[in-house]
Amino acid sequence: MVDLVNLIKERARKHLKRVLLVEGEDDRIIEAASKAVAQKLAKPILLGDERIIKNIAKDKQISLDGIEILDYKKFDDLNSKYAKQLYELRKAKGLGLEEAQRLMQNPNYFGTLYVRLGKADAVVGGCKFTTAEFMKPAFQVIGKRKDVVCASGVSAIVMGDRVIFLSDTDFSIKPSVEELAQIAMNAAECAQSLGFTPKVALLSHSTKGSGEHPCLQPIREALAIVKKKRPELIIDGEMQADAAISLNSAKRKCPGSVIQGDANVLIFPDIFSANISCHLLHQLAKIEIFGSFAWGMDKPVTNGGRGYNADEILNVIATAAFQANL
Repeated sequence: MVDLVNLIKERARKHLKRVLLVEGEDDRIIEAASKAVAQKLAKPILLGDERIIKNIAKDKQISLDGIEILDYKKFDDLNSKYAKQLYELRKAKGLGLEEAQRLMQNPNYFGTLYVRLGKADAVVGGCKFTTAEFMKPAFQVIGKRKDVVCASGVSAIVMGDRVIFLSDTDFSIKPSVEELAQIAMNAAECAQSLGFTPKVALLSHSTKGSGEHPCLQPIREALAIVKKKRPELIIDGEMQADAAISLNSAKRKCPGSVIQGDANVLIFPDIFSANISCHLLHQLAKIEIFGSFAWGMDKPVTNGGRGYNADEILNVIATAAFQANL
């Protein structure tokens, strides 16, 4: 079995990175941060009220050794300085200074700005806040890389000796043709960063025209874009999920495809199919989900899950530290 956790953790240990946890008052986060220190995965920074964090740690008997606590609401000068930074960053979008000062009381805005300014190497959230609450500030403050059309959420699962990357599980509700192509390239890049040779399948209800419908055209156009931009990439579509991951199905449905049931990067046509599939696999098959990697962001951003336990959040911290080491 491929040990993806240890692979990510090994990369995280390369250089210990400062990982900011915006939900620092959550007991699961505190426990995960303590484990990250013990396993030498990162230098965690807990964002929140120092008194609350210390009381929780004492009550749960969790060591805070090696953990920095950033009680940001106490620092009026810092908040004022950062509010001006946020105002300058977003004033063209209509943000006023007074609103910027108010947003600096929001840990998601403070945390993402802290990372944008280089005070920390990566930011983790979405374990208590919703994805929207965490990622909206991340997109506004950190933003995507200049060389990509969009950032996208990439989750990874381990099935025996196979690691499969799923995308976009988090952000693009109904991606455009250009966005779908970028999502595929982002996920392939994510797989490559972990040492895998990406084999990308653009998923649908149809395999190579077996279920003809206008909704297939964007997938075919996205495929053409990727082939033009990344001609070396092994990619095909549209494909049903069984044709993408089962050799027997591929032989029957698409014998001429470069993907013969050996896809390790699955690209969904929209967030509905991607997110539903990801959660079903986690709950019904009891498969571990890693990520999600917010791939294509200008700084490392890792979005967790509100249902995650401390060990799963530890994996999220390791994922953030791994990305910061790229």
